[in-house]
Amino acid sequence: MGLNLIGILKLPLPQGPNPNLLTNKVPSSLVPIAAGFTFGLASSPCTTPVLAVLLSWITQSGSPIAGVFLLASFGLGQIIPLLLAGTVAGTIPKILAIRPISQWIPIFSGVVFITIGSLSLLGHWF
Repeated sequence: MGLNLIGILKLPLPQGPNPNLLTNKVPSSLVPIAAGFTFGLASSPCTTPVLAVLLSWITQSGSPIAGVFLLASFGLGQIIPLLLAGTVAGTIPKILAIRPISQWIPIFSGVVFITIGSLSLLGHWF
């Protein structure tokens, strides 16, 4: 991934859903529901293992109060980043003002990825 970010190795990565495709195929009143359904399908492989472990731990503990607290915390952890992203979306014009330095962000990220990967690999030998 680091080599891809730097531009040395080009990997054909998915670009994400096309918002115009969703708008053209779904009635406008159902677009938010369809977008949420799509997000749920996309995030399911990432969250299902965490949720399965959480549910099994709650079952073993036998404490319904702890279960409610833990599941509510898990739900808030899922929702807060989306709320923050929606709130910050209004600042996009300000973010676009950093375009002159934005060309260096992928290169910096690639160097960070390669450095951390190399250190992790070397850490197994030392």
